[in-house]
Amino acid sequence: MPGDNSREASGHRKVFGIAALSAIWLDRLVEIDSSWNPSSWSLKLFERELANPASRLRGLFAGNTLIGYLCAHVVMDEAHIVSLGVDPGWRRRGGGSELLRDFLRLCRLENVRYVTLEVRASNGAAQALYSGAGFKMAGIRKHYYSDNSEDAITMRHEIA
Repeated sequence: MPGDNSREASGHRKVFGIAALSAIWLDRLVEIDSSWNPSSWSLKLFERELANPASRLRGLFAGNTLIGYLCAHVVMDEAHIVSLGVDPGWRRRGGGSELLRDFLRLCRLENVRYVTLEVRASNGAAQALYSGAGFKMAGIRKHYYSDNSEDAITMRHEIA
């Protein structure tokens, strides 16, 4: 299983693995993103993220199957989560939380102090996920989403 999260200390197999993504996963990234995102990303956009030195693109795996991803930008001591998506068939099993824990661990290693993100005002499940990881509401961006003019809640996490 990919990633350094594939085994617990007890030696029991965990459900998920997490690893950095490469271009071989582009088609699957587009497939996962289009399964939930009303303004889904194109192959070209994911290619740009892979080429961007500030971008961190992490994959969530069940065995050898990519089932989710997290894309974020890290600049100096700040990070911004651009997108996090889990295949609908794999939701509510802890994968999103695993991705967030993994990313926050990477942030500590890179001396990041703050992580921010935007989430749809109507997406209570995602807000609960982020709150559970220590994110706090920081503000509202009116009419942020171009597909329906929905507001975004800005959330912020301070790395201890």
